[in-house]
Amino acid sequence: MKRKKEKLYSTGEFAKYFGIKKDTLLYYDKIGLFSPMGIKSNGYRYYTTSQIDLFGTLLSLREMNVPIKEIQAYFQNPSPEKLREMATIQIKKIETEIKKLQEVKALFTNIVDMMQEVEGASLGQLEIKQLPDEWFIYSKQNESDFQTSIQEWQDICGEFVQEINIKGTAMIGSILTVEDMRQGQFRRIDRLYVKSEQQIGEVREGGTYAIFYYKGKHDSIPEIYPYILSEIKRKGFEIVGDAYEEYLITELATNKAEDYVTKVVIKVSSV
Repeated sequence: MKRKKEKLYSTGEFAKYFGIKKDTLLYYDKIGLFSPMGIKSNGYRYYTTSQIDLFGTLLSLREMNVPIKEIQAYFQNPSPEKLREMATIQIKKIETEIKKLQEVKALFTNIVDMMQEVEGASLGQLEIKQLPDEWFIYSKQNESDFQTSIQEWQDICGEFVQEINIKGTAMIGSILTVEDMRQGQFRRIDRLYVKSEQQIGEVREGGTYAIFYYKGKHDSIPEIYPYILSEIKRKGFEIVGDAYEEYLITELATNKAEDYVTKVVIKVSSV
């Protein structure tokens, strides 16, 4: 049985097949990286079906920012060993890129979740809810027994960001100890935290929690704790755990500090 003739592609058709510009093919031909299979008597270049896999691989390498000189060196003297080595290197690069993209995705997913939570929140009202176990990664404890200044918070935060290698501070929250709250000390941050989706770090046990959404400037957050504690008491509960401050609306979402929204979560027990 006779083999069918290979399909011929003009420069425009071949470029359209891969979703690239004709100029890209002309440039690759000019530098000797990838040339058409032949040139017809009328001067038109043509490519064939047998070149599709080769050019597809070339484009994949370029998308991974492999230098043109390296690609040229390989295509000048290809071999199974070199192909395997090159593919192995690219797999490692892709895995690294995937990890970075997953981290970025986690950041933006968290932002979307926070915005949606704020939309359904009852601002200024204390609620008692049952929460499940959650995983957290904590910073080192603040060694100072006095109130935490903005500069001190930023210093602790900077170290924490570097330690756990996260993108920015959008997912970082603050913790006030139950002991400090009982003593009326609401301006001392004991440590920082981030939620852990990979179940690493430490577990915050599920149970009964008081939840309060506060709208206002960050430096005025300490002023709302007496009200939160009085509402907890009025509802027949007492605090038995630390306070977790989660900053839902920050300067990322608004230019007005008075529109910031902070979520305060405290474990409680019925009296």
